[in-house]
Amino acid sequence: MAIETVDVPVSSIYNTKPARTPKQELGKDDFLLLLTEQLKNQDPMNPMNDMEFISQMSSFSSLEQMLNMNKNIESFVTSFQSNQKTDAMRFLGTTITAKAPNVEEPVTGVVEMVGFNGEEPYLKVGEYTFAIEDVQLVSPTY
Repeated sequence: MAIETVDVPVSSIYNTKPARTPKQELGKDDFLLLLTEQLKNQDPMNPMNDMEFISQMSSFSSLEQMLNMNKNIESFVTSFQSNQKTDAMRFLGTTITAKAPNVEEPVTGVVEMVGFNGEEPYLKVGEYTFAIEDVQLVSPTY
């Protein structure tokens, strides 16, 4: 009976960790991890100065507040865009007077259609298309 051998590179046996992908930016969790590691590994004969610690905690607090503010702004923008769409739909069937581009006099007519160009709503009256900002007068259609 013959014994079969398989050549396996030694590096493949010990290299079981996946390749590490470095982050492009640090988040609040990374900052807190660095701070706790710094506290754990400080020199007991020369501990961190109180002012340094307060400064780092202040930086962490500022980072947390900025992240929360960013979330709130994103939520506000989403809500604003949704409200803008709802507001545009309220024009449907009403009579408006609006300034059309390339037309000398304002145009008056019934809004027949509301559309959206990306997130921006527009109103269609006859052959004319208006942004909501172009509307000068709104009246009910009877």
